[in-house]
Amino acid sequence: MNFIRGTVMAIVLLLQPIVLLFKLLFGRRAQDAPQQLQAINHSAIVPATVVADSEDGIKNSNNISQQSDATGSASSPSAPPAGSNSGDDDSISLPLPFAEYEVFLSFRGPDTRHQFTDILYRFLVRLKIRTFRDDDELRTGEGIWPNLVKAIGQSKIHVPVMSETYAHSKWCLMELSEMAKRRKQEKGHIILPIFYMTNPRDVRHQTGPYQSAFQQHDKDFDSGTVQEWRAALNEIGALKGWHVKSKDEQGAVSECVSDVVWSHLSKNDNFSDTDELVGIDDSVEAVVEKLSLDVGGAAMVGLHGLGGIGKTTIARAVYNKISARFDRRSFLENIRETQQQKDGGISLQKKLISNSMRIDYVAPINSVEEGRRIIQDRVSQFKVLIILDDVDESFKFEEILGNSGNFACGSRFIITSRNMKLLSTFNESRCKLYEVREMGPQLSLQLFCKYAFKTDSPPQDFTTLSEKIVTTAAGLPLTLKVVGSLLFREEKSIWEDKLSMLEKAPQKEVKERLKISYDALEYETKQIFLDVACFFIGMEMKIASYYWRDCKFHPVNSINILLQRSMLKIGDDNEFQMHDQMRDMGRAIVCEENIEEPWMRSRVWDDKEGTELLLNKKGSKQVKAVRADYHRSFLGGMKPGQFQNLPELRYFEAEFAEFSGDFNNLVPNLKWLRLHFHYNDGQEPTNFDMSNLLILTCAYYILQMAKKLKVLDLSHCTSLIKLPDFPKSGSLEMLNLSAEIRSFASFTSMELDIGNLWNLKVLNLKECALKRVTGGTIGMLKCLEELDLTNLQCNNWKQRVVDIGELPSLKVLKTIGVKHIPSYFESSLKVLHTSFRVANLSELLELEELVVENCDFGLEIPPVGDDTNANSTAHMWWKVSKLKSLTLHKTKFIVVAGTAPSFDQLRLPSSLTTLNISNCPYLEWIPTLENLNNLTELTITKCSKVLEVRGIQGLTSLQSLVIDDRDDLIHLCGLADLMRLKTFEIKESAPLSREALLLNDDSDDVFTPKIILYHIDELQGN
Repeated sequence: MNFIRGTVMAIVLLLQPIVLLFKLLFGRRAQDAPQQLQAINHSAIVPATVVADSEDGIKNSNNISQQSDATGSASSPSAPPAGSNSGDDDSISLPLPFAEYEVFLSFRGPDTRHQFTDILYRFLVRLKIRTFRDDDELRTGEGIWPNLVKAIGQSKIHVPVMSETYAHSKWCLMELSEMAKRRKQEKGHIILPIFYMTNPRDVRHQTGPYQSAFQQHDKDFDSGTVQEWRAALNEIGALKGWHVKSKDEQGAVSECVSDVVWSHLSKNDNFSDTDELVGIDDSVEAVVEKLSLDVGGAAMVGLHGLGGIGKTTIARAVYNKISARFDRRSFLENIRETQQQKDGGISLQKKLISNSMRIDYVAPINSVEEGRRIIQDRVSQFKVLIILDDVDESFKFEEILGNSGNFACGSRFIITSRNMKLLSTFNESRCKLYEVREMGPQLSLQLFCKYAFKTDSPPQDFTTLSEKIVTTAAGLPLTLKVVGSLLFREEKSIWEDKLSMLEKAPQKEVKERLKISYDALEYETKQIFLDVACFFIGMEMKIASYYWRDCKFHPVNSINILLQRSMLKIGDDNEFQMHDQMRDMGRAIVCEENIEEPWMRSRVWDDKEGTELLLNKKGSKQVKAVRADYHRSFLGGMKPGQFQNLPELRYFEAEFAEFSGDFNNLVPNLKWLRLHFHYNDGQEPTNFDMSNLLILTCAYYILQMAKKLKVLDLSHCTSLIKLPDFPKSGSLEMLNLSAEIRSFASFTSMELDIGNLWNLKVLNLKECALKRVTGGTIGMLKCLEELDLTNLQCNNWKQRVVDIGELPSLKVLKTIGVKHIPSYFESSLKVLHTSFRVANLSELLELEELVVENCDFGLEIPPVGDDTNANSTAHMWWKVSKLKSLTLHKTKFIVVAGTAPSFDQLRLPSSLTTLNISNCPYLEWIPTLENLNNLTELTITKCSKVLEVRGIQGLTSLQSLVIDDRDDLIHLCGLADLMRLKTFEIKESAPLSREALLLNDDSDDVFTPKIILYHIDELQGN
């Protein structure tokens, strides 16, 4: 029997290629066979693939046999449509590869297979996004349609590339219909349409080339199927997407699409603070214990250990845990790096003052001594928590902050350093030491797996490899995260290769192990990483991207790869952040280009080396970027001869700088000129080639030579006496005239001409005082996306903002303190800060952040709306609202737009995560909060007439509740239901009953919040 079975199997295997060849040769004819023949054979051979459609609209590659019933109609909604001569799968169903797909590409092969779709696919694959596209996604022997349905269902994101003949393919229309169905029925499915060389209007209304396709479909398919396809095109054609009008746009659009796809997918991969903090609870508790928070006087704790071992992470966790106990707090990061910069000590002092005093602008400080006096006079009077992160020998505590003993009783300082000996020098301040040790094997494996597998433990077939790799990391969290991120979704052979490299790296050399991740990057991603490590930490991502794009790089894609591999972070203000070990590794790589001669390296970031390079007129074609410092030899301006050996210079940064003399086009490739402060002695350079300049800070007099200029920042320009004429080319996209950091008193006699700013995307006029604006109205800047007018003063402003509500691309608008702002805004707004009533709030469906400050008219919000009228605007706002943050400051009223039977009808959007109501003494009531199940932070301060907050029990996600400065504590019911509450802060309260503080303690699973009581007169009750 076994012999017979084996013989039969061998024959089947031999016949398989012949059968496949028969299908390839004759499959298309079989489709045209008479209906009765199909009824007899119960089989129609349909050539198909997942790649794209052939000329006749049938997908073509792996040829799979499929069945239909005698009538040829579909037997289920997920089957091919009636009249398509195909039906349920008759073949062997094999499992799809390793894991579910994340993106499903739907496209018409002849139009885009070897052009746009191929480019987009490459971008997605570079980001390790599992994309269903090619014929290798369907194995021989699999049924085409069931597997297409399966792939669409598995994919979180669907990208239909709707080209001119897309609608001619029944397979494309079937896929599109399935996408639309999934989007309606299942949460989490996202459709990102691309209109490739076709008009979106034709897609929506089935006109143009889509009309002729449907004329044929009306003949070939039943009306129900055709109507379903039309509805899908109408729905998806109306979604926001990308319109590719020429082949030149293919690369840029592909990069943008892949970035949006990755951002959607990475939302589930991002770790919260607690996710990253594997196994540090004991360390946090130990540090808190050493701080002796219940003991008076000032105290200091020093954390020491190897670089990358987690000192900063522990310090941040302690900061988050105890910061609410202090009047003022400040977290000063990267002190070692900051100290190396010009006036680094003053920079630290200004940041400390800004954080502690809660002010954005700190007046210029002329010396460290002056800064220390300010700190001792103003900051030290508060009970402060100060974290000093990554301190080395260059940092002198008393020189920067003064005597720790002079700070208010209860103040605490936490210092992190790699040098235990350095921390012991603080013993005069009774500094207690805590050594941060390497992670143990089990915790190391858990942290590694979070990044390598997105789970707490490895799959069985990767367990041994994972344990070996974890051993090479020597318990260092940074190494575990970076190596884990590098190996995410890689084949086992790649793991084995990286393990071999890790085992060869010296056990104590962290940089060698981190460099393995760097070596795996492609060329342009390496260049972007080195640029950030050397120059752009703290720089806004959007600005740096202009520079990289002009270097023919793809910054969005590269930045996403660096984020994936834990080599880079993006801060809350979209600025670059990088671990100091990663930064040091990047700079070491540049130094290795030439150990002895800095002027032979690609990047000279050390300002002393950069200054020496210029003074000695050194340089080479290798130098692409230089940072220099002020030197007395530069008085009268930097001279041409100092740049004569820098023909490839792209980026130049200096603290103080001026240029004079004939430069004879010495720096033709300069793209970014970044001067932190600027003085002008009246001498202007000649032949200073700015033809390729994209980004300019301070040096305004060369504007007319910069025909490609994209970004102009004059906020640091202290000697500005008149506003320049902007490039007539209209290239400018970002303009910063903010007066936050220096006096603009002279601006009262200046005029701002916006006539040549038609491509402007970002305009910052915060705190400016202008004589007038000329050249048109703000509403003519149709490309504007961000506009900050906070506290702007301008004589003819009323005439210039009449059409500000007509900016179609505007996403961020800040107008607090500005008069004559219209009350109607475009629906595209995502962030709005205002001092005026918003008349069409119910139409701002994209709004995510709303700040109403100094508003005498109150906040007018829609009523709940009549649920029976699903089309009412109010109903839509509450159901669709994306509002996450609402702040009311010095706002008199909350009113209901239109008429409402009672205030009970008023609800805030359930999407809110943060609600802050402060300094509203005339506010008498707050809407019920019972529907805010996503709210995590609630602050109600200085609202003396608000006696009750209803619906507290509905705040199931609330973590922080702050109430202070009250004459009479508001009535809070439902505190016992706040299962996730971590902080309950009450300041300066009247007599407080114990019942008000009753929290649920019936379950061991409930986390009991810390209750912070400031200046409580007495606690009543038993």
